[in-house]
Amino acid sequence: MDHEKQDHEVVSEVRTTQQPRVARARRVLEYSAVAVLVWLGLSTPKLSNWSKPTIAPIETKAFSWDNMVPKPTLDYVSCFDGYQCARLELPMDYWNATTEAKIALAVIRKPAVVPVTHPHYAGAILTNPGGPGGSGVGFLQRGSAGLRAVIDSEDSKYFDLISFDPRGVGATTPGLHCFQSRSADWAWQLRLLEEGWFESSDAALGRIWSMSDARGRSCAQAATDGDIRKYVTTASVATDMLQIVERHAEWRELEARRLSCKSKPIAEHIKHHHGEEKINYIGFSYGTYLGQTFAAMYPDRIGRFVVDGVVDVLDYRKVLWTANLVDTEKDMDLFYYHCARVGYPICALASDGHNTASAVKARTLNITQSLLHNPLPVVGSNAEVITYSDVRNLIFLALYSPTRLFAPMAKLLADIGKGDGTVFAQVLRAAHTYECGSGVETGGASIISRDPLQAIACTDGDPQSLSRAEFEEYSADLAQRSPTIGSFWSSVRMNCIHYDVRAPHRFAGPWEGNTSNGILFIGNTADPVTPGINAINMAKTFEGAVALIQDGPGHCAVASTYSRCTVGIVREYFASGKLPPAGTVCPVDELPFGGSDVPTIEDAAFVEAKALQPSLADALLAYGGLSGMLPAWSTNDVLFAL
Repeated sequence: MDHEKQDHEVVSEVRTTQQPRVARARRVLEYSAVAVLVWLGLSTPKLSNWSKPTIAPIETKAFSWDNMVPKPTLDYVSCFDGYQCARLELPMDYWNATTEAKIALAVIRKPAVVPVTHPHYAGAILTNPGGPGGSGVGFLQRGSAGLRAVIDSEDSKYFDLISFDPRGVGATTPGLHCFQSRSADWAWQLRLLEEGWFESSDAALGRIWSMSDARGRSCAQAATDGDIRKYVTTASVATDMLQIVERHAEWRELEARRLSCKSKPIAEHIKHHHGEEKINYIGFSYGTYLGQTFAAMYPDRIGRFVVDGVVDVLDYRKVLWTANLVDTEKDMDLFYYHCARVGYPICALASDGHNTASAVKARTLNITQSLLHNPLPVVGSNAEVITYSDVRNLIFLALYSPTRLFAPMAKLLADIGKGDGTVFAQVLRAAHTYECGSGVETGGASIISRDPLQAIACTDGDPQSLSRAEFEEYSADLAQRSPTIGSFWSSVRMNCIHYDVRAPHRFAGPWEGNTSNGILFIGNTADPVTPGINAINMAKTFEGAVALIQDGPGHCAVASTYSRCTVGIVREYFASGKLPPAGTVCPVDELPFGGSDVPTIEDAAFVEAKALQPSLADALLAYGGLSGMLPAWSTNDVLFAL
């Protein structure tokens, strides 16, 4: 049916049948080029005997986006060791004819483990990691193995995974940059990082306000017709996705004819059905706003459609960013609770004796507050100073992925309590160091800029005209809603106050509709920035949609914590379209600092999927919403390795 549409396979990934465990192990090593952590326990679905076509390599020279000529079709070439890439030429302005300029969308595909002509091939799934402004190219490279472990179903359905750098982002051109050089951008980010949080000094808010004013107005003055700043709204990105679906369907039919050597007819579901192709999609965080916008604009084009970590669309459109913080403190409180639950030494912040959540909380706050006027100097080959704002940034990051980062955060805080900032200094080094020409090409510049987040969020939203006094009142309200991250979160709106670019076209609602297939909304009970209630409320606006709640902490259910229940529902939905009963709540199979509240069935599928989950979590941290708010922190491999 509609889920059998998008595809393009790398035939070297097709494997012959072996004994199940041996075949799994071999296929893991052959098709996954990800971090060493991902190798452990990775499996792919079993394949029936399928002859391997003999095709010459697509290219022999090293891949570079700069060497690719944008085309109106998806002409894939090999890239990034096991992926396929294309530059898709699309109109900059779909609706108003304000410019004849084009964009070149950077598209990446992780091929299915079967060719498009295989009976179990089920098309392609598009994905977006959030932001706004997150790189889909980088996300898929880092997280495709973990995502495939969630989506593919053994002996049932196998999918291509496709993502892209949205307009203005990464390898998509033209790029959206408010500075004329990477070094100037990075230097500005370092200055902003050192100004810290609003609470770090009585002058911090004023300085950050002026920096936002200077950068926002300077960036906005270049936004003339034909400049990308005016054409990055989510409505345009949603339409870009529709074009990817159509162009990929064209490719799918051509690829099927090539593989069959025109010797037999092509199955109907493999043919390109112009103007009727449906999208399969999984979007995270802002990717849920993108998904809801697509569903509202193109309700008859919905195939299997999952939105995880759901954004309140009206709150986002008004640039309030207040509905995000409903469950933030619940997530923070779970840090205190689980630290006390496991005790010392599993949680380094716990004491040797009796532990309570309130005692852990008091110690955390005391350590953080101690740095406000007395930052911790670190003496070594690279001098460093650990500040109050550094710790606040660490806590903010850890709330996104508690099972990954609560334990490292506890260790770093405990070290500071002992006057030892050695390890913390190693974590900060990536954020405080710039090397010309550093970085690996994953989707554009080697540093991740805040500029696309600002441009997309602000042009999607209503115009903002708050005075500084009004903003300070707003920021104080958010800090009251969430003492842990509220004031920092308010900076998104501050940047929109100073960025007055208006787009020729944006989608302003309504976000509702009778979609061609039911949508699956997913939320966590303790998500720091997209509360589970958003999933419940937004599901009510689309006919046939269902909200699934996962009872756990962290940002986005599928990426934050492994749950056999959640994974099973998502996998079944992509395979058959079956939605869970309304009101379904899934337990998680792992807790922060270790342990579980549910019986663990240690079968092979569980071990493999659970082992891969951290790679998906790290990919979302690196290329999702945090990539725009804390660029250098979100890609901190030193922290992830603790």
